[in-house]
Parts: sequence; structure tokens; C-alpha cells
Amino acid sequence: MLQTPIRYKLPRGSSSLPKEVVEAEQKKRLVKATAAVVAAKGYASTSVADIIAAAGVSRATFYSFFSNKEECFLFGYRKLSNAHVGEAERVIKTDQPLPERLRSALSTYLRRIDADQELAVAFVAEVEGATVRCRRAVLRVQNRMLQILQSWLEEVYEAHPEVARSSPENLILVSSGLHGFVIRQVRSGKSFDAPQVDIILRFLFAALHLYTWAHQADQEIIEAGKVCNNPLKSC
Repeated sequence: MLQTPIRYKLPRGSSSLPKEVVEAEQKKRLVKATAAVVAAKGYASTSVADIIAAAGVSRATFYSFFSNKEECFLFGYRKLSNAHVGEAERVIKTDQPLPERLRSALSTYLRRIDADQELAVAFVAEVEGATVRCRRAVLRVQNRMLQILQSWLEEVYEAHPEVARSSPENLILVSSGLHGFVIRQVRSGKSFDAPQVDIILRFLFAALHLYTWAHQADQEIIEAGKVCNNPLKSC
């Protein structure tokens, strides 16, 4: 069991704060504590006792918000995934050129994952294998990411009618491949750097039949010396 509580204290005079402010802070502490314990022990080995000890809150406080460990974990996952996907969705709708919009959305998404390693391990790497409800929640997020990619592609097809359309199966394969790579990187404990973003972008362009953009990305990678010849190593 983790012995050191998560240090997220309410300000002095918290009793005079609105109830919703206090509750929001307590939930934040519980989510951070859940992520820390799950990252350290894995979901299956984490207990409610572990979470409340790490958060420094009472059992009564925990059960005033959540009925069990899974509900708390899912709450944290939904908060994090909504923030990640929402930011990527916002960026990809900007007025940049189409290739740059995908690059910016990808970079933004990966930076958000890099921002907190414990949150990433718990709510990116561990969530899919946690419970059936968690797997369903992950699938909903993946479908949302797929819709963002599809919307971007529709703009590409409108601007470039010569581009061959990707089948629904191809889009699922591309999205699933990116998801799997992100999980692998998080589990390795490594951050996503700029060279990796460029290499992922090249893969996405090529897989979506955007060969001209893939070639341009390839040339940029080669010129910058970002090519990795060993598939077992991160570039």
C-alpha cells in the first residue's frame, strides 16, 4: 500500500468555500491518487483502501462520490480522455493547411499524454485491460478519434478529389495502429519527441493514400537525420 498521501491541499478556510469547489478538489485528489496507485501496482492490485490512503481522504468521502474503485477509475479516464481528444479536435479545426492541421492535432494529443506520466500509465496503458466497462469506454474514445480523422479526411477529399478514398476498415486499422503505438510508448516510460511525431505523421499520410504528403514528410525526416533503421528502437 502507498503510504505517502497525494499532496493536494485545499486552501485555508476551505470550510467557507462553496460545496462544489470543495467536492471538485476532493475528486481531483482521488483521481490523482488512483492514477498514482494504478501506475505503481496495476488496476487489479489496487484497492479502495490504497486510493484513500494515497489521496489523504476518508473512506466516507470516497463513497460519497463513487460506489467502487471502477467508478472512480472510469471517472478519471473520462476526464482525461475528454481533455485529450477535445484539444486534438479543437486544433484540427483551425485554419492551417490540411497537412499541418493533422500534425498539430497529433502533436497536441501526444504532448497532453506526456504531461503526466502517472496519468498516462493508468488511463492510457492500463485502462483497456482493467474491466469490461473500461474497454467499452476506450472503444467510445477510439470511435471519437476516428470521427475526427474522418472529418479531416472529408476536407482532404473535397480539396483533393484525386486522392483515393480510404475504406472504413483501413481507417480502423490506421487508428488502431496509432493507439497501439501510443500504449507501447507509454508503457516504455518514454516521451514523444518531435522526430517521432514526424515519423508517425509520415505513416498516417502513407496509410491514408496521401502519398505526396508522405513523400514530403519522408524528405523532411531524411534531411533532418530523423530516420531510424532499427524497428526495435524508438527514433
